[in-house]
Amino acid sequence: MPRRGRKRKKTRTHVVDTDERIKGALLSQDENKIPRSLVIRRGKVESELIELVTDLRKLMRPYTAVNFKEDATNRKVTLAHYANSLSSSMGVTHIMALSQNSARVNLRMGRAPAGPTLSFRVKRFTLGRQIRAVQRRPYDSSKAFESPPVVVTNNFGDASAAPHVKLMRITFQNMFPAINVSTVKLNECRRVVLFNFIRRDTSEVDDGNGDDATNKQDGASNDEVEDEEVEIRHYAIRAKPVGVDRKVRRLIEAKIPNLSKLDDISDYITGQTSSGAPAPAVNSGAMSDSEAEDETAHVMLPEKFRGKGNNKSQKSALKLVELGPRLRLKLVKVERGLASGDVMYHAYVHKTPEEVKELKQRKEQEASLKRQRREDQEANVQRKQAAKDEKKAKREQKEKGARGGCNGVTEG
Repeated sequence: MPRRGRKRKKTRTHVVDTDERIKGALLSQDENKIPRSLVIRRGKVESELIELVTDLRKLMRPYTAVNFKEDATNRKVTLAHYANSLSSSMGVTHIMALSQNSARVNLRMGRAPAGPTLSFRVKRFTLGRQIRAVQRRPYDSSKAFESPPVVVTNNFGDASAAPHVKLMRITFQNMFPAINVSTVKLNECRRVVLFNFIRRDTSEVDDGNGDDATNKQDGASNDEVEDEEVEIRHYAIRAKPVGVDRKVRRLIEAKIPNLSKLDDISDYITGQTSSGAPAPAVNSGAMSDSEAEDETAHVMLPEKFRGKGNNKSQKSALKLVELGPRLRLKLVKVERGLASGDVMYHAYVHKTPEEVKELKQRKEQEASLKRQRREDQEANVQRKQAAKDEKKAKREQKEKGARGGCNGVTEG
């Protein structure tokens, strides 16, 4: 039977409350302030470098592109291209690019889209699977990566530190969201990323004869006498209750032991039967293995934390379990722009102010000449296109006149 009448027309519309709209606007502003990173590889690299990219993306979670597919072999796609195309659409604020050549592995960290860019040399690295392979109890929890890690910068100095050291510290801190101590939840603090700045005196490495030419002949020996390096470590935070007998703690953590040979649960707790004889297959009570000898690791939990027995106002022992990856970096160069611009710092090349001024003038002349050539080329293209259009218009007019003459002859 056909439908009768017209289609119903909606007359009511949903009106969002003003408070909800204001709240949504504030949330969107807070989300825009969250830094978002992009980890990519550039050029042909070994399989270990591909796995290192995956580990770095895992370290930067949750505000990173985990499944991003880059075109690593296309060298025309520069970091500026990634920044210009992804900064507005995805809100990417930092780019990390890994590359490799026959001599070394390089890592560049840049602020999108305008810079600066820090170029590091990767001295050594350890993958996450290699760290887990040597651990007795590796940490495995996907929920730990649902919140950003706590950033710790160590030994970077105070306000009197060198400018490139300050820039490194600020860059490392700004790559992760800032933590608001008044509103943060304890369950969100599940991971720690440590940036440790290592200073060493290269004069102590010298052989004492005053001849350090052998230390500068090749890169291998030069690696041993680097004066400044940055070490990156990635940890998970694990907490266990303190001051509890090992047997009781296992019951709290729902790890029920085999009690088939015991008559009562008290035999398991005390380690002996009601007659005073030792309980079978039960060891004597001892301090829990979660209790560290250093009491500075014992804290009073202000909120409930992940794990059995880690309740509010409960004393627990904190333990760091390394997740990986582990990197040792050497800062080589700092550029003002994103992989371009003036060189603000170089670890091995030092220029006088006159040389910097001369180099800057030469670069400006080259850029001006390049811009002039581009303008001339565009003018030539426009001139040729105008001549082509004029020639086409004359041809069309000539063909139109010829068609008009033919029509006149036919009518006559």
